[in-house]
Amino acid sequence: MNNLNFTVVIPLFNKAEHILRTLQSIAWQKYPAAEIIVIDDGSTDEGPAIVKNANLKNVKLVHQENQGVSAARNNGVALASHEYIAFLDADDQWLPLFLDEVARLIVKFPQAQFFGTRYQIVESENNYCDAKIKLKNINPEGEILNDYFNIASKGDLPFMVSSAVIQRSLFESIGGFPLSEPIGEDQDLFCRVALNAAIAYSPNIHLLYHRDAQNQASKINIPSTECGFSVRITKEARKNTKEKKARYMLKYSATHLCHLAKLNIGNGHFSQARKLLSDPRCKLKPKHLVALYGLSWIQQTSQWLADTIHYKHI
Repeated sequence: MNNLNFTVVIPLFNKAEHILRTLQSIAWQKYPAAEIIVIDDGSTDEGPAIVKNANLKNVKLVHQENQGVSAARNNGVALASHEYIAFLDADDQWLPLFLDEVARLIVKFPQAQFFGTRYQIVESENNYCDAKIKLKNINPEGEILNDYFNIASKGDLPFMVSSAVIQRSLFESIGGFPLSEPIGEDQDLFCRVALNAAIAYSPNIHLLYHRDAQNQASKINIPSTECGFSVRITKEARKNTKEKKARYMLKYSATHLCHLAKLNIGNGHFSQARKLLSDPRCKLKPKHLVALYGLSWIQQTSQWLADTIHYKHI
């Protein structure tokens, strides 16, 4: 197992507040990373200087003009010296046994080309919550995850990009991360992996996924229309409508549409949320569909009443 070498790829854009914590989580790994490539994607804060001054061995800092997270990760893989690529976002933390667990999965499941672990969500300081992953009776020693779309359509994703490792050969064969898509680029990669390779999975928690971090793309970029990965997976599913997996793929896209509707409701875009929910695929998530439709009208009515009362007092 000790002959397995990992390259860690970290995209960095204005994460000065978090990047040292992320680097330290790599330094504290029981199984050491052979190489760490930080791609500075045109940061305007002190993040790159913090990386440079961290004095960690095997760290390579590469600067590029701002091109987005997908380009940064793709460029990091292109520069990697080793076959196993571990992605870690600049605001997340590995727990000390992450690489050790993945190395064990690689040995136990030689047919796999992608490896992921469970994670815990950090909502705010000292507020940790378990991801709502719909897994039943999974071996704590790990197993091959054959039903990614089914699992992902029922709750949270089974792994995040920061708790995933991919063989470089697979990454290159499926085309890497899509460019010019500020959100959903990770799920696009996961979908293509699930369609083309075996996924080895550990249900043990080895990542702290920080929702409390500053400058998160998922908070800045709230789409009003369906993301590219969902459009593509729906098109793929409709080619093979008789297959059971195809239904799970469509349900997965319906989960995405419901999630976007929820985000738009929270952002006050009620009509756009209902437009997303009007897609026929959302009928595959009937409870979410009814609840979100109702929530959109309740929130819109509350907003209208608040605006009316405010107007009368002017």
